[in-house]
Amino acid sequence: MTATFLLVFFLLNRRHLTALAVTLVGLSLYGSSVFPVDQFKLQLGTLNGKDWRAEAIQLNIRWSDGPKVSYSLSAARFVHTALSFPLLSPEIQCDRGVIDDDLVSCEQGHLKAVNPLLDNDVFPLEFRWERAAHRFSFAVEQLRLAGGSVKLRLDAAALDWKVKIAGESVLLQRLRSVLATLDMALPEFKLEGRANLDLNLGGGETVRSANWKLKFRQVAFSDAKGGYIGEGLSGDWSGSMDASIQGYAGSTKLALEQGALLTPFVYLEPEGNAINIGMNYRFNHALSNMSVTQLEYRDPKVIMLSAEGSLTLTPDLRIESFRIHSQPTELDKLYRRYFQPVLADELFETLNLHGGARFEFQLDSVSTLRLKLNDISVHQGSTVADGVGENFRVSGLGGDLIWSSGDRVPESRLHWRDGSLLQRITIGSGEAHLKLRGNRLQLAEPVSLPVLDGALQAEHFSVNLAESGSRVDFRGYITPISMKLISEALGWPPLAGRLSAMIPGVAYEEGLLKLRGMTLIRAFDGTILLKNLQLDDIFGPLPVLQADVELKALDLETLTSTFSFGKITGRLAGQVNRLRLEKWQPVAFDAWFATPENDPGPHRISQKAVDNISNLGGVGISGALSRSFLRFFEEFGYEKLGISCRLENRVCEMGGVESAGQAQGYYLVKGGGLPRIDIVGFNRKTDWSLLVDKLKQVAEGGTPIIQ
Repeated sequence: MTATFLLVFFLLNRRHLTALAVTLVGLSLYGSSVFPVDQFKLQLGTLNGKDWRAEAIQLNIRWSDGPKVSYSLSAARFVHTALSFPLLSPEIQCDRGVIDDDLVSCEQGHLKAVNPLLDNDVFPLEFRWERAAHRFSFAVEQLRLAGGSVKLRLDAAALDWKVKIAGESVLLQRLRSVLATLDMALPEFKLEGRANLDLNLGGGETVRSANWKLKFRQVAFSDAKGGYIGEGLSGDWSGSMDASIQGYAGSTKLALEQGALLTPFVYLEPEGNAINIGMNYRFNHALSNMSVTQLEYRDPKVIMLSAEGSLTLTPDLRIESFRIHSQPTELDKLYRRYFQPVLADELFETLNLHGGARFEFQLDSVSTLRLKLNDISVHQGSTVADGVGENFRVSGLGGDLIWSSGDRVPESRLHWRDGSLLQRITIGSGEAHLKLRGNRLQLAEPVSLPVLDGALQAEHFSVNLAESGSRVDFRGYITPISMKLISEALGWPPLAGRLSAMIPGVAYEEGLLKLRGMTLIRAFDGTILLKNLQLDDIFGPLPVLQADVELKALDLETLTSTFSFGKITGRLAGQVNRLRLEKWQPVAFDAWFATPENDPGPHRISQKAVDNISNLGGVGISGALSRSFLRFFEEFGYEKLGISCRLENRVCEMGGVESAGQAQGYYLVKGGGLPRIDIVGFNRKTDWSLLVDKLKQVAEGGTPIIQ
């Protein structure tokens, strides 16, 4: 289409049109009244312009009775700087036209041009040039472009002109190939679909007005990396632009009715309600700067946005200032529709948000984001019906979050009503003061998070965002929490005492949580040290925990008094090395627990504890009294007790405090004092699941079944 228009423009260029018209008129007069001829041929040779060249131009005229004539104008070759290829044998053939001293026209004709742009070489043509009025019109139809049909019309008078282009069912994939033929630089992407276009342009020396309407149907595209993908996109794009004193001003509207659009940031899908974008804008005369005076984004029942700003277009695209703000929106709909589909982490698949929010974003020399939250609830994890339950929940979340890229950042405040961890560990109300700057979020001051009847005191908390992922750092301590409440929350047998802890540092990065240094936990009147702890895929389907644990001077009476295991007095020390849990179930460890050296006692063990230990150990009892007399004593003395288990491949390799001197025997309890009792174990290897079942029976108050 461009090639044929350039040809006609050349053939009717004003610099040559006058001479050509005079020649045609003269020949017409002379042919009809002086010379007895009815046909004339004129060789015009080669003509040149600033950007074009036409070779071997030839004019043929045929007279008939009346004012109408037929004629043809052709060239052997036509080149233009706008074309990457020459036009060969272009020709205008007019079957019915007028040539006189004031008018050159063609009412019925066709244009022929062999070119790689169009699907056809010959198409209908009409034009009219009024010499005195300097008025010209030109129309061509049935241009077969990219599988569709295009019409072109040009009307010009003096310094005013108008162009109208109408295209139907143009195949976008083939149009891309056409544009590539013109040596246009196009990004690497796949494109499919159809489009209808109505374009109207008007102006003089420059364009003064434009309006357009584009209908696109079933458009699909993807870039080379697959980051931007569109499928089944259908909608309308319309707009207008007019010259003004300052430059140009106009408006445009886009309605996306069907399809889906995926980007690295958001996902768009109308889902039966068209997404509408409207914009009013201005350009300066040089088209180097653009001002957006009003922009509105409307997604019915989800979100409404308004924006304004200015951009520098040349030499490089740069946003000078921009402000965007939203109406109050429901987070659940916004998150599920726009963001959840592009967040690949499994954490986000089961993250649920409810409540209202609105935001304002300001971009200039310093970027600022203000987010206002209103009664937000957040929970992560499947529903109880799915058999997993919530990992965490926060309700009544509200406040103002302010992020800035500058050095001075206003303090953000966040408050909440309640929450929970693992469904049963309750969290009380609280408030946090935060600083959000650049890629970092951190506490502005320590915060206390009520947990059960104690608290988690956060002395330091920060989140750093990077291309590789987020890094979370924490340092703090736990004030005493009732072990009874903890055991109830976790579904354990009721435990006595209180738990407190010092947490020197925890880091979370790329799904891996690591403990820095040692965490000291006080429980059962003793201490528990956690070392080398790391937790991978904490919120995923297969969390993996690894750690080393050391127990020091735990009070056995406090530990056993709340179990159905039976009463034992004295202290207990131990280690659990290379502990590994998968889906919170032990799969490997090397553990031992025993009476510490120089423990002053007293060392007493109840009849029930004797029964349970002997049944677990597998099983031998000896001492100063025979087994038949044991029933007369409620408790016994012991020198030391202990047990070890090395778990691997679901088998526990067991041991005790020392060898019993019998074949494969080991002391689980070595007696001392009166009445004295020894408990000797013989099973060196035990199925882990069987041992766990026995422990559950003990915890529930039953007697383990020996197999």
